[in-house]
Amino acid sequence: MEHSFFSLLEAYRHLWNNRSLTTKKLNEQESQSLLYEMIEKELRDEMTHPRVRQLPEIKFYYAINRIMNSDLSGQEKLSLIHIHINVMEQIKENSL
Repeated sequence: MEHSFFSLLEAYRHLWNNRSLTTKKLNEQESQSLLYEMIEKELRDEMTHPRVRQLPEIKFYYAINRIMNSDLSGQEKLSLIHIHINVMEQIKENSL
């Protein structure tokens, strides 16, 4: 991955500017952990009431669409999509 996790976390924050992540200065490892945690919450639709949650596959589609339609750089888009794919694979693996 060409971008640091700190910069990818900032790119993710740009996509979801209404979500509060943290105001604390994070190092690279903390940025990676927070980014993966937030993407997993997003794909599991944990910020939605349980009765109206959507399947991770649907949330994955929406996330990829949001990334592709953003004004992020091509490399940032690819890096975020790659992370989303990794998290989605973990979700699917854990659901078996």
